[in-house]
Amino acid sequence: MELFGIGISYYIVFAGYLLFLAWTTFQSMKQVETLSDFTTGGHRMGLILGVGTSVATWVSVASVMGVPGYLYRTGVAAIIGWVAGWFLATSIMPILAARVRRPEIPPRTFPEFIRMRYEPFAKVSSLQIIVAVLMFVGYFIFCHLQVVGFGIVFNTITGIPYEYAIFGFLAILVVTSLGGFWSVAATDTLNAVLILIGLAFGMAAVLYATGGYGAIFANLATSTAPVNVGGPELPAGVLLTPEGTFGWAVLMGIFMSNALGASVSPHWINRFMAPKNAKAAVLQMMWTVVALIPIFICLITIGLGAKMLLPSLPVGKTTDYIMPLIVQEYAPPFVGAMTLIAILAAAISTANSMLLNCGTSLYYDIYRALLPEGKLDEGKAKNHLRYTVLALGLLSVLSAIKPPLLLAMGFTYVYGAFGACFMWPVWLGLFWRRMNRSGAYAGILVGILAYVVARYMGHSNPFAVGSALSLAATLIGVYMTSAPPKEAYEAYFEPEMSPTTRAVALKIRREDDDAHVVMKTQAAE
Repeated sequence: MELFGIGISYYIVFAGYLLFLAWTTFQSMKQVETLSDFTTGGHRMGLILGVGTSVATWVSVASVMGVPGYLYRTGVAAIIGWVAGWFLATSIMPILAARVRRPEIPPRTFPEFIRMRYEPFAKVSSLQIIVAVLMFVGYFIFCHLQVVGFGIVFNTITGIPYEYAIFGFLAILVVTSLGGFWSVAATDTLNAVLILIGLAFGMAAVLYATGGYGAIFANLATSTAPVNVGGPELPAGVLLTPEGTFGWAVLMGIFMSNALGASVSPHWINRFMAPKNAKAAVLQMMWTVVALIPIFICLITIGLGAKMLLPSLPVGKTTDYIMPLIVQEYAPPFVGAMTLIAILAAAISTANSMLLNCGTSLYYDIYRALLPEGKLDEGKAKNHLRYTVLALGLLSVLSAIKPPLLLAMGFTYVYGAFGACFMWPVWLGLFWRRMNRSGAYAGILVGILAYVVARYMGHSNPFAVGSALSLAATLIGVYMTSAPPKEAYEAYFEPEMSPTTRAVALKIRREDDDAHVVMKTQAAE
């Protein structure tokens, strides 16, 4: 009866949630007039929506399901690897946000940012296309993982086979992505509130069932229960050691990927472009750090408490099932429904964002970039982007029919790859005038190649290998070639853009004149 009760509550809450998502999407579509509105909210996003979408994007299924799973598996070490890493990334983002949003005419996408900074005069920017291809691969993986998380939850609670449950996610992705960035930001803000409320209910249920933090930590100090029934026992006390079952080398690799790698991930650079000015971009990320604190307190409590409530998982279940299993067993019906809605909100909020990034990379930064002479029809471009998003949503669902293991680690791999190839082109490009095209090419190509090879060879810290070799290649490329033209860096270092820099930016964006851009920028300020 308890499972049935959770199911009924779940369906009622979920139906209301879907109706609100649909209404928000259609309202948001009215805001989309230009291609910039679709990709970055027209560079006029307010603080509340900016914080809401930033929080919801951070809190994906890798957080809501993956982090409690790794806390269950490895103990407090997961706090260092994931939670501390992500908080460090968010803490340094205001520095990047201030620079990224500084230009009067900002780029629409991350690959276009790279093009404006390093290849402003290129008719067809090979660098823009390379970056877009890397983004496409990474964000398709991200979206795939959100679908997996949705399928696990829906299957666990409703009993609907996983392979069928994930197709329900496709309809939600379609609805929330059609309005572009405005729709994503609006639904993300709702999702952020639901995530916090749902996880707070879940944490309360776990604390009540365990008897509090004292009992949880007493259990961690003595527990030797294997992760899965019949598996090898854990050493007593290992769940309270800083390195856990990882070892320091592996743990530092995870931490660096989640901290330094995540800070320069393209979807965050895109979010820095969305606010109405640089001040709003900085405040957006500062308040995001504050808003994340209670969410991760809930996740840590649930993950560590789960080890006491369910010492070992059934054979065939990975630690990604911890959240739905604990909620199903120990939470009252309404509490269980709200917690599970929080998990689904986390999956939806990140998937629609990643799907938008994926589609934009494919259509705008690859297909359109290969047609430099074609005039950009804003109306047609928006519709083409919507069709691209629909097709990619279907592919992401099909790819998730056979899910991978351990959601949080999947995110770490992609963050590590992004950081290894993009860290120096982003940081040095924003804070060093001398950084040039050759350095960007060398840093990106060497960084991604070194990371993949190190990962394939089983190196304990592939991010360190990739980023170190990327830095060396970047510096060699910079000092062996000439300085960049002022049009490549002026917008990020000078208070005003010169006419030539303005003309170059408008040409890249394919805008006939700057009246429209200046008018919207002045209105936002």
